[in-house]
Amino acid sequence: MKNLKRRYKVLIGFLITSVILLFIFLITRDKKIYYLSLGDSLAAGQTPYNTISNSYGDYVAEYFKDKEVLEFYTKKFAKSGYRSIDLLNDIKSNKEIKVDGKKITIKNALIKADLVTVSIGANDLFYKLNIGNEFDMNEFDDVYSYVDETILDVDKLLYELRKCCKEQIMVFGFYNPFTNFSSSLANMVEPIIVYANGKMENIVKKYDMTYVDIHDMFLANDNYLPDTLEIHPTKDGYKAMSKAIIKLIDEKYLQNN
Repeated sequence: MKNLKRRYKVLIGFLITSVILLFIFLITRDKKIYYLSLGDSLAAGQTPYNTISNSYGDYVAEYFKDKEVLEFYTKKFAKSGYRSIDLLNDIKSNKEIKVDGKKITIKNALIKADLVTVSIGANDLFYKLNIGNEFDMNEFDDVYSYVDETILDVDKLLYELRKCCKEQIMVFGFYNPFTNFSSSLANMVEPIIVYANGKMENIVKKYDMTYVDIHDMFLANDNYLPDTLEIHPTKDGYKAMSKAIIKLIDEKYLQNN
C-alpha cells in the first residue's frame, strides 16, 4: 500500500513537472523573431555607388536586436539583379548558404521564419521595358501587358513562398526611381508604376501576405534617391523602407515584449 502511494506521488510529481515545462515552452518559444530578407538588390543593400551596404533588412534586424527579440537574421539569399524567376529557382532547388559556418537551406529557413520580407519584381519590369536606356512608350503596342507578365512571374513566386512559410510575409511595392533624375522620364514611368503596384497589392493579398506601400513616401522625399540615373536608394531611402516594415510589425510582435 505504501509503495502504491509512493508511486502515485511520483507520477503526480512527474505530471506537474511536465505541465510546468510545457507551459514555460509555450510562453517562451515565440519570444524571438527568426527573420529572412529575400529578393533583389534592395534586399541585398546595393547603394547608388554600386557597393553593398546596409539594406532595409539590416535596419529592421537592428531594431529587433535593440528590443532583444531577434533570434536570427540573414539577407544572404538576396542578390543584386535577381528577378522573380531567380528566387523561385532558389526555392525549388532548395539553395544552400552558410551563416557563421553553418549550412542553411532556403526551404528550412522559410519553415523556421517568423517574418519574411521580400523586394522583387523591379528587375523583371525594367528588364522587359528596357527602362533607363532608350525607353520609349511608343515602342510598345500595350505596355501594360509587359507589367502583367511581370506580375504573373511574381505570382508564381509568392505561391511557392506561401507553401514554405505559414507565418508573416511582407512584400514591397514599387517606387518611381527617376523622380530626382528626370521629370520627363519619371512622368512617363509613373502610370506604369501605379498600375504595377495595384497588381502587386492584389496578388500579395491573395496569398494572405502584407503589402508594403512605399510609392508615395519616395515621391515626397527627394533625399531617398540620388539625382543620377540610378535606381537604388540612398541610406535615408533604405531607412525609410525599414520604418515602413517596422510600423506594420511593431504592434504584432513587440507590444508584449
